[in-house]
Amino acid sequence: MTTHHGATTPTSPGTLPPETVLLAPTVPPAVPMRPPAGAWGLVVVAVRTTDAAAPVRFTGDAPAPDPAHTDTAALLAGVWLPEPPPATLHAGDVVVRLYTSTTDPALTDVEVLAAMQGEWRTVGTWEAVDARWPHEVAMTVLVHMRYLADAASQDAQWATLTGPIAAAMPDWLSRGLGLAGETAVSAPRRAPDGLAELLEAGLLAEGEQVVLDGRTATVRAGGVLHHGPDEFAVSTVNTLATQLCDFTANGWHLWRRAHDDRLLADLRTELARR
Repeated sequence: MTTHHGATTPTSPGTLPPETVLLAPTVPPAVPMRPPAGAWGLVVVAVRTTDAAAPVRFTGDAPAPDPAHTDTAALLAGVWLPEPPPATLHAGDVVVRLYTSTTDPALTDVEVLAAMQGEWRTVGTWEAVDARWPHEVAMTVLVHMRYLADAASQDAQWATLTGPIAAAMPDWLSRGLGLAGETAVSAPRRAPDGLAELLEAGLLAEGEQVVLDGRTATVRAGGVLHHGPDEFAVSTVNTLATQLCDFTANGWHLWRRAHDDRLLADLRTELARR
């Protein structure tokens, strides 16, 4: 446990890297209102919302809670980035940026960005918020992390499934069904989350293992992770990490290359700096 101004702050879950900044649950004095010197933004590594954050409400339900007064984030944690990384390589990442409020210097303006379709896009802004800002942004962060992870995983699963199917079909039929190019002998469609680039750069090898908290997955062609005995049990970095953890996860900061324990996030940074 860590103390701040006489208050006690819970520690981060053991699966998170040591440089993780815990934003919730924590005491208000421990919540950053500005980025540290030299930091561009905080990439969210873990988020879990409380029952109060449930977006669906029915007739007769109590009014939706005000995040400014209700804890809607059971867990929110991230890692500071020193500079804006390439959005294509970081597809699926969600970043929080903090600015001095223009209306009250004691408060902060918050911007949430997501790396999608090759660019960093603003997906939410909040002006003049206090140290409870993690509860204000938690649902937006979670929705975009889950949406982008699910989209990448569906692409990976589709490519893995359609390759063998297309290979067994006559060319005219596979073209008619929109499966042209999905042959088992051709290069698989790349999963859109950067793992394929690590393979192409030689920072990972096909068949190499990665580990997360004692769990193992195998890197396969096209930048997908294979897990389990089923040949078609494929997933992606973030989706599989979320399945294994009790929170929505950015798996790049959780999966490690098995033979030297290096984080995939560190390998991705090394590639970006080449």
